[in-house]
Amino acid sequence: MKTVLKLILVYIALQFLGTLAALPFVMAVQYAATDTLDANLVTQQSIVPGLALTLLFTVAYLWKAGYLAGDSRLYSPVSLGWTVVLSAGAILLLDGLTSALSFLPDWMEASFDYMQSSWAGILLVVLAGPVVEELFFRGGVLRVLLRTCRRPWVAIVVSGLIFGIIHMNPVQVVFASVAGILLGWLYWRTRSLIPCMVVHVLNNSFSVWSALTFPEADSLAEVMGQPAYLIGLAVAACLFLVAVMRLRRNPVAAAKP
Repeated sequence: MKTVLKLILVYIALQFLGTLAALPFVMAVQYAATDTLDANLVTQQSIVPGLALTLLFTVAYLWKAGYLAGDSRLYSPVSLGWTVVLSAGAILLLDGLTSALSFLPDWMEASFDYMQSSWAGILLVVLAGPVVEELFFRGGVLRVLLRTCRRPWVAIVVSGLIFGIIHMNPVQVVFASVAGILLGWLYWRTRSLIPCMVVHVLNNSFSVWSALTFPEADSLAEVMGQPAYLIGLAVAACLFLVAVMRLRRNPVAAAKP
């Protein structure tokens, strides 16, 4: 657990480091353009470059620490067809969970809205962010836990809860914890990060698309109407269960030391 705790502290530190590294650049650009500095505007404009630098620093740390190599299966494109089916079911089911949690505060709503206002921010949310988070949480945290926990389900649940809590945004904590457990199970069954990345990218892409297309709706239920939405949830549950049953046929390889 010491290694996991170290990884969590490093992840948090890199969040701050990325933001701090972006601030001088943002301040210089704003001052050159306006001859003034607006603290609120600097904070807002630092979101995208700060996240980009955080992701870059995270990959650099993982590379230096040896988490990006050492297992030939780590980047194998296995079970991608069933992974897409799993994603289709899970995305709608998770949308239902989000709808049920709509009473929770969203501390990051303004930041997400700002990021979704530019292509750079969108690419970070739907592509770069999911890829790096999978490298860190499944390729780093979960792999360490699978080597140290005697029961794989303990490692999967603990890593999922860590993934949820680290988001530190009430409306995301439960959602991300459930998603983290699913992604952890998918990695355990495939021993590859590629299926996890596919699910994560598709989920974030759907979230951004729905937020931009239906900005006033909290979930698809408000768009589709209750009867159609319930039918959609039933179909999603069937797709999800079929995909899970199929993916369970993958032989589970032992975690590498």
